[in-house]
Amino acid sequence: MNPDKDIIIEILKNLTLFQELNYNAVKELTYLFSDRIFQSGETIFEENDTGNSLLVIVSGEVRISQRADVSGEETLTVLKKGDFFGEMALLDDLPRSATAIAQSDTFMLEISREKFLHFVEKDTASGVRILLTLARNLSARLREADSKIKAFVNLSQWL
Repeated sequence: MNPDKDIIIEILKNLTLFQELNYNAVKELTYLFSDRIFQSGETIFEENDTGNSLLVIVSGEVRISQRADVSGEETLTVLKKGDFFGEMALLDDLPRSATAIAQSDTFMLEISREKFLHFVEKDTASGVRILLTLARNLSARLREADSKIKAFVNLSQWL
């Protein structure tokens, strides 16, 4: 599957991450993304791998999980069409915090940190909008994780 640029523009402008951008900014971004295809069960990246890109799911599903001592692997979430992941790698040089595995045959778009940062430097107004959306997304995920930790702590007090 190799969609033309008009289809990619439509995909990107419908993502929460890029909804606040004007058409020209989204069009410019389309040239920075690469196509990625993964077969069902294929590992996209592993926890502790070096991260340097964000991925957007065009079709298919991706399971995000972390290693667990007892069960071997704990599924955190399953992402679907229109979801994005790996965004922390755009912001820091730290290892991936989770493993991503194609849950089904999956087509994605990927942008590297280098290309993303170049875009942000070139179009600072659009870059700020994207970074604020990333910050809101990361904040929501952190709040969700905090809630799960609190529930776990409360549960463990009864054991």
